[in-house]
Amino acid sequence: MCQNEGMARVTRAESKERTRQRLLAEAERLFRERGYAATSLEQIAEAAEVTKGAIYGHFTSKEDLMLTAIEAARDATPDYVAMLNDRSRSLRERLAQFSRAVATEDPADAAELAMFLEFFAALLRAPDALQRYSSGLERRLQELAGTDTDEPSAQNTTVQAWAIGHALVVGLQIYQRMAPGLVTPEVFERALGLLAGLYQEQ
Repeated sequence: MCQNEGMARVTRAESKERTRQRLLAEAERLFRERGYAATSLEQIAEAAEVTKGAIYGHFTSKEDLMLTAIEAARDATPDYVAMLNDRSRSLRERLAQFSRAVATEDPADAAELAMFLEFFAALLRAPDALQRYSSGLERRLQELAGTDTDEPSAQNTTVQAWAIGHALVVGLQIYQRMAPGLVTPEVFERALGLLAGLYQEQ
């Protein structure tokens, strides 16, 4: 009997996790199709075929849903650390290769860009969610800085260099979608090449 009860508990846990994943998938789809601001928890619940109250068994808010999706996607993004830490080539050569790889990634469409910009605007009005996002971003930048094998210049720390690089990449990717004729792969390469100045010369 205890064994059957244990099996039932596992089944309930698996069912709960399936519901959680369905909520995440439907939230991402609706945020993309309708926009983050225009999508309500009621709409997400209806699409996932659960009650709105059931959402709160998994997520505390719409921001929690989006942040969880972002955190899951972060683990699936391309890993360029090995490329950037290949000391067999100069830092400028590595940055040039990295910039070409980032510039030629399949760009997100306008709906996805709008979704993220709406979400970031909402974060600025939600202090707890903003703190969670900021803490996750800082941890990730600290992790990346910890893998860096190059020495920063006296004016910078390694994590500052990664923060500047991250901000440059995000800004360039946004403007690449808004002005593709202007923000070309060559512009990416020139902009990211400036990061070499944050490090000691090899």
